[in-house]
Order: sequence, then C-alpha cells, then structure tokens
Amino acid sequence: MSFQKWYRRHRMVAVSLMACTGFLALAVYGWGVNFGELFVGFILLFALLLLLLVGAAGLGWLMYKIRNRR
Repeated sequence: MSFQKWYRRHRMVAVSLMACTGFLALAVYGWGVNFGELFVGFILLFALLLLLLVGAAGLGWLMYKIRNRR
C-alpha cells in the first residue's frame, strides 16, 4: 500500500498525534512544565489505564461465570 493511501485512511490519527505533540511541547516550553512532571503524568495515565483494563477484564470474567452457571 502506498503512503498516500495510508495517509488518506489514517489522516485523523496523524493530525491528532501532531496536535498532542504540539500541546505537550507548548506545556514544556511555554508554561515551564518539567520533563519529570510530564513523565509522572504519563506514569499515572498508564496506571489508571491499566486499572481500568483490569477492572473491565474482571467484570467480563464475572459476567461469563454468571452466564455459564445457569
């Protein structure tokens, strides 16, 4: 697949990633956010995401067990 077809198909993802990168660069450059604070934010984000995934998997397993009990 050519890059042009891939870009047309994934244009929104590319624009969103560029906007997010620009926002983070502005936070570091313009507002004086340290890279350490940025890193701590990423760690907290991934921890909360992992907690959400584990909770969803646990709830799915519980629903599976309840349905198979009948």
